[in-house]
Amino acid sequence: MILEYMGLLTKHYQVELKGSMTMPSSLEAANVGKAVAARVGTNIREVRTKLGMTQAQLAAPEFSISYISAIERGKIRPSLKALSILARRLDVPLTFLLEGSPAGAAEARAVGYSPADSGPDQKIDVDLLQASVLVQQGAYEEAKELLTPIQAERITTDQVYRLYLLRGQIHLGANEYQEAVVDLRLAVAQAEGLSDSESIERARNLLGKAYFLLYNYTLAMENHLRCNTAIENSQINDPVFALDVYSNLANDYFRLGDLEKAVTFYHRALDMFDGLNRDSKSFAQKYMEISQNYKVVGKLTMARDYAMRSLALYEMRDEQRLVGLTHQRLGKTLEKQNNLDEAEEEYRRAIAIEHDLNDAVSASTCHTSLAELLLKRGKAEEAEKEAQEALTFARASGDAQAHGQALIALAQLRHEAKDYAAADELFTEALNLLDSSHAHEITAGAYFRYANLLEERGEVQRSLNAIKKAYEHQRQGKRGDIE
Repeated sequence: MILEYMGLLTKHYQVELKGSMTMPSSLEAANVGKAVAARVGTNIREVRTKLGMTQAQLAAPEFSISYISAIERGKIRPSLKALSILARRLDVPLTFLLEGSPAGAAEARAVGYSPADSGPDQKIDVDLLQASVLVQQGAYEEAKELLTPIQAERITTDQVYRLYLLRGQIHLGANEYQEAVVDLRLAVAQAEGLSDSESIERARNLLGKAYFLLYNYTLAMENHLRCNTAIENSQINDPVFALDVYSNLANDYFRLGDLEKAVTFYHRALDMFDGLNRDSKSFAQKYMEISQNYKVVGKLTMARDYAMRSLALYEMRDEQRLVGLTHQRLGKTLEKQNNLDEAEEEYRRAIAIEHDLNDAVSASTCHTSLAELLLKRGKAEEAEKEAQEALTFARASGDAQAHGQALIALAQLRHEAKDYAAADELFTEALNLLDSSHAHEITAGAYFRYANLLEERGEVQRSLNAIKKAYEHQRQGKRGDIE
């Protein structure tokens, strides 16, 4: 079976830890791995030579000649992706390369390549993903139970990497540092087999943490320095990963007594932290940018992973934004019931949520609502402050509707102060913005509000003109509903 192949050749190491502890390797697994690698190499060479194909022809463009040579000599095991490419290029079933013999090469060519059953088990992917979430939640025992049934020899190379990485994280969380070293070294080896620099360094960073917790600060630093090199060479562009590596290196140098370098890396970590906009939107944008970069260079698995992170953050933001706007709408309802104290509380809750999200449009809307309520309560000074906040967020957002509503709030404040010239100027600017926003219901309400204020001032004709504009927007809004 193809899936059985993927974990058979997992290397086992003798891991030397502080205190001279040694973990025995599995000779049996190594021997099985060598046998499978030799069979795969022999079958590839047999088909290639029968086709009159050179190693260079088989290799291009994805692989090097030395890589093909090493496979054919049984020195290395190709990943599932590489094996699929080679099977397709040789036009033989993937199963032949894994289980066949040179004598069956002609029959294999007659059958041809088939991608069937060459993909990863989706249930395993789900289990690994859920285990990752449990690790983030600190539910290490639950994560361990989820991973226990998974057999490394029956899953893909990429899944084996993720399995060992998660096992290492679980051991770290459970203070089982020596066991963490074993699994994280295996994760590094799997990632090296995948030739995936980011996966290698993520496992290496955790491996460095495990050594640090075992008081082996020299090995911790060696691993973290290699991660730092990958960051400096732009092999990894994840700012959160860089922050973790810088912090780890600072800790390593501190424990080794090199305080000058410790200070350097602590500052580097803090500079990285200060350079990040620490809101979910900025992280979502950054992860999407990383995803697009990976897509360009053909690393589609990493591109997918980062795109999923970005999507999850955007979906979380949408849910939080909805909660904030629900508080704002509840406040509006309470305000209509003349329950002003509770309405104000709801507006302030909404503002806190939208500020955390750094959502300029929603924040502006909530500040505008609070400003209008405070004006109604006779708190002109507080209302002015909230209206100015609303205007600042609205301008930052570039949203005409939010901008217009913030200006309406300020215009009402100027009217209340009997500065009618300033009020008219703000109303005119606001209504022009709202006219262009196609938010007909909101615009109609703004015109009605202006009409009432004009009537209070005795400007009947201008009041009638504003009412006409209000009815026009109402009509347009209803027409849009019908369409």
